[in-house]
Amino acid sequence: MKDYIDIDDVNDFKCKTCDISKITRKTHPNIDINQSSEILELLHADLCGPIQPESYGGAKYFMVLVDDFSGMYFTYFLKNKNEVFDIFSQFKTKYENLTDKRIKKLRTNNGLEFVNEQLDTYLVNSEIFHEKTIPYNSESNGKAERANRILLERARTLLYERELPLKFWAEAINFSTQVSNVTPRKGKEKIPLETWIGKKPKLNYLKKFGCVAYFHVPKVMRNKFDVPGRRGIMLGYARDRRGYRIYDIKNRKINEERSIKFNEYLKGSTYLGKTKVETWNIDSLFESTQDINEFDHKTKVNHLEISAEPAANENNYSIPFETPDDATNTVGGEIETLVDQIPVRRSERLKAKQMSTNLACNVPNSYLEAKNSADWQNWEFAMKNELDSLNKHKVWEIVDRPAKTKLVKSKWVYSLKQSDNGEIKYKARLVAAGFNQIKNKDYLESYSPVVNIESFRLLIAIASKLNLMVRFFDVKTAYLYSDIEETVYMLPPPGFERLVGDGKVCKLKRSIYGLPQSGRNWYMKIKSELEKFGLTQLASDNCVFIKSDGQNMLLLCMYVDDLAIFCNNDEMYQDIVNSIKSVFEVHENKTSKFLGMEIVKHKNGISLSQSEYIESLLVKYNLNECKSVKTPIVKGEDKSFPPTNELIDITMYQELIGELLYLANRTRPDISFVTYYLSQFNHKPEKRHYILAKRVLRYLMGTKDKKLFYDNNFGFVNANSDASWGNAENGKSFSGGVILLDNSLISWKCHKQKSVSLSTCEAELFAISEICKDIIWIVNLLSELKCKQFINSTVILNSDSQAAIQWIKGTRSSNKSRHMNLRFHFVKDLLEDNVIELKYIQTELLIADLLTKAVNEEKLNYTVKNISLTS
Repeated sequence: MKDYIDIDDVNDFKCKTCDISKITRKTHPNIDINQSSEILELLHADLCGPIQPESYGGAKYFMVLVDDFSGMYFTYFLKNKNEVFDIFSQFKTKYENLTDKRIKKLRTNNGLEFVNEQLDTYLVNSEIFHEKTIPYNSESNGKAERANRILLERARTLLYERELPLKFWAEAINFSTQVSNVTPRKGKEKIPLETWIGKKPKLNYLKKFGCVAYFHVPKVMRNKFDVPGRRGIMLGYARDRRGYRIYDIKNRKINEERSIKFNEYLKGSTYLGKTKVETWNIDSLFESTQDINEFDHKTKVNHLEISAEPAANENNYSIPFETPDDATNTVGGEIETLVDQIPVRRSERLKAKQMSTNLACNVPNSYLEAKNSADWQNWEFAMKNELDSLNKHKVWEIVDRPAKTKLVKSKWVYSLKQSDNGEIKYKARLVAAGFNQIKNKDYLESYSPVVNIESFRLLIAIASKLNLMVRFFDVKTAYLYSDIEETVYMLPPPGFERLVGDGKVCKLKRSIYGLPQSGRNWYMKIKSELEKFGLTQLASDNCVFIKSDGQNMLLLCMYVDDLAIFCNNDEMYQDIVNSIKSVFEVHENKTSKFLGMEIVKHKNGISLSQSEYIESLLVKYNLNECKSVKTPIVKGEDKSFPPTNELIDITMYQELIGELLYLANRTRPDISFVTYYLSQFNHKPEKRHYILAKRVLRYLMGTKDKKLFYDNNFGFVNANSDASWGNAENGKSFSGGVILLDNSLISWKCHKQKSVSLSTCEAELFAISEICKDIIWIVNLLSELKCKQFINSTVILNSDSQAAIQWIKGTRSSNKSRHMNLRFHFVKDLLEDNVIELKYIQTELLIADLLTKAVNEEKLNYTVKNISLTS
């Protein structure tokens, strides 16, 4: 008797239990048995999304169509799934007409965006067979699924490597589609585009995604003195026309341009400020592409009209930002025209073989990091150039290492610099680690002055009214021109010790960067040289110099190694410039920027602005797409409120306030009060203070193009003064004052008074006395500049405090005001000497009101207009 079952053929045995419990998923074949024989015979379609964040145009999905025969990808961007029908119908009409081929089969999954009565009816009427995958077998639509993943992976890599915001994902996918269509495929002799168009395409139009691009601005879009080019970021290729899609950094929109110079070695994100780089979880993006097992074929899909692409403006210069995020945008069909017609543009200055193709690497922090970086040859070349420059200036002499003597270490500082024409240079500067030097032991003085910002604005106003030419220069390696008085021994440059020799050190003969006294030595050097050239230093500002022969005049101001020259005579100007060039190596700045301000000369004046700086702040704080507000602070929000103890990070708050102060002190008096008001909470900021500071950024969003305008109309110096009594958190008052040359704003002050005022009159007197000190300085400065024609017999000082005016003029007196005697006599003496003339003005007309309290929109607009802060 057998104890087993005898089976001759195992296939004859059928076990129902085993079939049910052991069945496995059938492997999908790698090769499609129904391969197509021509383009458009079979299309694979799939939808991907929703994707977060939304694209700039508001798209949440993208759909890919894959031509089975050629492998061509076509991508579309959707705000809603219901747009699929319109996209497919437009695709069919367009490409059947262009190719004289007919779509015969469409393969999709079972998503309701593809399986619905509207699309089913359309396919039947068009005699297109709709092949749907078996539920939960997405491999049946593998070509479209794989295309989605390829495009997502490439887009993620592009955004991450180029450090661009995730809202550019549609542009990155658009670009990835283009690249995929010209990339060889495994097992294929031809690239997809060649198969699609039937001939080899030209590919010399391809550029790096996210690189810097300089595009031409038409004359009708710029002022007479505006530069003809603007900086942008290359995001892809234009559709339906020749050109490239360029993100205009300044205006925050995408243009389609032809006249472009590319700098493929520099990331465009360099000019976007700090951008948070995030990582996408690609798998989560496929959640909406899952098949549906059970559905109703008769489900009615609500049809949404696809928004037509907004028309370009009159000169066809700007393309709305919504593209390519609308359903009418595609990549693929227009490629043949694009590759044949787009000209190749390349900056001729980027031919240096030493230039690395990867500027994405971080700038090294030390010699060791530079040596281990991929750009080592470039950094080594830069260091040798720096050493050549140091040797040229005879910065040191090699001596034996002295015993028992303090040695200063040396360090390499690396940076990447971009010139006006887009050229990228690797820079290496050797500096001394002078932080371990002790004052009065290793050196005596370290203070060196720089030009006062009020002095510079006054020079701009004078230049406008007297029609002076304005030029800007910088001195290369400025510190190296000055001798050093102290004996300083420095260790050899890292990496070049062998060139110095064992037991040898560098005895400094010149003021190298990094020593505390180097700045002062440079100032004394250039001051001495300028005086040799016939210029006279002003007592009112030690960084302003003048040369005048009665009719001709040249003014010069300097901020460390940056020089600004104002002159009314070409011969005098050229003589001074040649004299400076005979001693120093100087470079004239073609872009009119000085002290972080953009300076533009117009037909009727000169303007100062900081729009690029504002743009960088908005990007840094993620507010470059925010909704703007009409005022920097709401009226009443500057009052005292009880503490909430909702504290925030003090460093973050102080950083933002510091950045706003930099702006408020240079070109934006309209945010001065709110910025100084918020700065009093720097020691213990709360959440409500940070919200108020962010509101200032939102205000700047809508006013970033405002500029201080200095017209060429003649006028006299005049001033305004105001105070808000007890407006600060500790009961102290805020003072505010402005000084104008006619209606050109020269100086403005906003600050909290040092002591508590016991009355409104006292607070106003304090403010008047403070602005009087500035009036005296401005008058003296104008006198030294030989511009007394701008000084009237007396300077009009407007105030809205009748009590303060009457008290100063001696028509009102009280024992309660005896403690203010010093300020009283200071102002009264100026009044009696006819230096100033106090005039009463209604509060509604007082422009200094803006600097002492929160005002409403009407008062803000009035004040901004009267201080020539224009758009």
